[in-house]
Amino acid sequence: MDIQTLAHDLGKSVSTLKRWKKQIEHLAEYEFEEKTVQIGRNQIQKIPDFDSKEVRRFQKMAQLIDSKGLEQAIIQVWGNARVLSLENIQNKHNHLAQAFVNYRLQANKQMDYLKKENQSLKTELDTLTHEFKAYQENNKKKKGLFK
Repeated sequence: MDIQTLAHDLGKSVSTLKRWKKQIEHLAEYEFEEKTVQIGRNQIQKIPDFDSKEVRRFQKMAQLIDSKGLEQAIIQVWGNARVLSLENIQNKHNHLAQAFVNYRLQANKQMDYLKKENQSLKTELDTLTHEFKAYQENNKKKKGLFK
């Protein structure tokens, strides 16, 4: 449906619907389909082409405007992009926070394992060092042709 027909059906002016459309695009971050129309020999213009769902939303909005005001009517019928964005950000934050907690637990387990391995290697190194020193001491005492 074109904007002139919709304006006539709602009993509003075309400029009012254009203003509503602009507010809807801003608040709800909604994109309307547009069709290209030739208005002159060398001129074309893009005009909104509303589908039946959008027409019903405009009708619902027209009913709510008197009681709620333009902005609240738009938010109720078309949604609020800022709230949706905040919800998306909150969901991503929660997901990242959970992933971080899981990563930290995994890292702590790995750190504990590495500490145990390090301690084991230190013990083995100390043992080998003592054995090597004992071997050196033993070799110093043996002098002669057949050690």
